[in-house]
Amino acid sequence: FQPSSSCFFFQAEDGIRDVERSRGLGDVYKRQGPDTVNFEQISKNKLFGLYFCASHCPPSTIFTPILADFYSDVNDKEQLMEIIMVSFDKTKEAFDEFRKSLPWIALPFGDAKRDALKKEHNIIGIPHLVVLKPDGTTIVPNGRADVQKKKAQAYEE
Repeated sequence: FQPSSSCFFFQAEDGIRDVERSRGLGDVYKRQGPDTVNFEQISKNKLFGLYFCASHCPPSTIFTPILADFYSDVNDKEQLMEIIMVSFDKTKEAFDEFRKSLPWIALPFGDAKRDALKKEHNIIGIPHLVVLKPDGTTIVPNGRADVQKKKAQAYEE
């Protein structure tokens, strides 16, 4: 397997992080629709994950169904966790196509917060899952490996 170069971000990082935490995401797309809802209204008292991905990236297309199963298992009886897709798709059409089958919400395509979140969480490749407390504090900077290995049990830990 040779990873696609479009799954990695090669750019100079100055190491400076934004002081503001990831909590202020503002409006996000509702699940599988064109309407938006304010993130703060739906995320109170829940852990949330920022899922950095792109439909053109083979590792993203492999990991996404695993994450969808994790999401369904964790939220089986009650909504305990929310996932927000932060897309690096190249076109709105690709973004819409990728998103329509996913159970979670998404940052709007082309939203300026995408690059700020990428920098804040030092994202250098996709797919990448960052898990945060309700106040936006990072608790798992790279949740992908945990989800792949432990499935829903990763939430309990």
